[in-house]
Amino acid sequence: MAYVAKDDIILYIESEFNFIQGVSQTYEIVLYKDFIGNPLNMSQPTSFHVALYDNQNKLLQYSNPMASGVSDALNVHKTDNSGKLDFTITSQQSNNLPAGALYAEVTVIYENYYPQPKTYIFPKIKLGETISNGQNTGGNTGGNTGGNTGGENTGGITISTTSEYMIEFVNGNNPTQPGRVSVNSNTPELVTSIIFRNLDNNGIRLASLENFLIKRISNEKINGTISILDLASTNMYAIYKILDWGRLDLTPGNGDADDSDGIYISVSLETKSSGPGVTKTLWEVGQSVTYTLDAYGITGLAVKPDGVLTYLDKEINPAPTAGDNSPTGITLTYTPYQDSYVMVEVNGISVELGDGVKTRSAYFSSNNGLTAAAINSLRAGDELIWNGVIAGFDLESGDEINLIYEASADDVN
Repeated sequence: MAYVAKDDIILYIESEFNFIQGVSQTYEIVLYKDFIGNPLNMSQPTSFHVALYDNQNKLLQYSNPMASGVSDALNVHKTDNSGKLDFTITSQQSNNLPAGALYAEVTVIYENYYPQPKTYIFPKIKLGETISNGQNTGGNTGGNTGGNTGGENTGGITISTTSEYMIEFVNGNNPTQPGRVSVNSNTPELVTSIIFRNLDNNGIRLASLENFLIKRISNEKINGTISILDLASTNMYAIYKILDWGRLDLTPGNGDADDSDGIYISVSLETKSSGPGVTKTLWEVGQSVTYTLDAYGITGLAVKPDGVLTYLDKEINPAPTAGDNSPTGITLTYTPYQDSYVMVEVNGISVELGDGVKTRSAYFSSNNGLTAAAINSLRAGDELIWNGVIAGFDLESGDEINLIYEASADDVN
């Protein structure tokens, strides 16, 4: 068995599995909360992503929800309390994988994490090895990493690019020649602007970035991120949310979209690499980098969200409780949007909520605690029931309870 951890979540695989090129292989990964044996509630995160790597290159990506630009779907087990996710490398994909070690980088995203979104990017974990069949050495994996594969797009996009740029400035100055990029700070979390020349180090236009910014960010109004990755073996990267962008007329007189011009992107940091395997933490002049792009969210102009976070059901004082199955007097003001999850906080600390069971710290009930309601069947008026014995403490009238969940925009407004 093997495992890696990120903050309070542990990623576990039972054992490594090798496979021969041209043979399909399914891998299963288990996520635990706080300690091994306590499965993560897989209905809480917004999305899951598994990227496969050899020793250097990204090869395939699996996502849930499914998005165009990824190799295939990622199966997430949300109803059996197992904490499992799995994916299958098809025979066509494995036939084109390079022989050698295969690693997985798992990303778990909580867009509705209180008080702000949270992204877990786990250290790479070895899944096994691709064994050569003696007929090929690996090539196109069959996934879409920025080009047209002829497959069907299903919304969202992930683009990988091997464009190479060298950092010329870390003070925000405009880059002076092709293949150069600048940032306005050498500290990743302080970077708020990134400027690219329109041609990379090989004289190739950054068409993937232009297409992404125009069609995804501007036209479809989708949220997008750009990841800057060090090309050296430092394991350094930073993921930035794209706030705005525009063209720069770096060669006056020829418009602002010539090969000799550039593009600026306004950004804010979402996360960056960390851990003992990361050997560099600051952007440096002369550093060779590349970028990847990711888009997600609702498309369309001025789209009204169907579900919004509630502003009520916060800082509520409960009725004092005594032992298990104790009513708190706290009820849901709204029916959760599309049966979404409800997070319960006691004095700012989230507690485990029973999903149709009365064996967790708390649960909701429509009949004064007699039975526990399933999370996907909660309705306005359902009451929070507290299990003081299971939680290890009873609630007092001075405690503050927050119920964090989405409700229909029509109900809230």
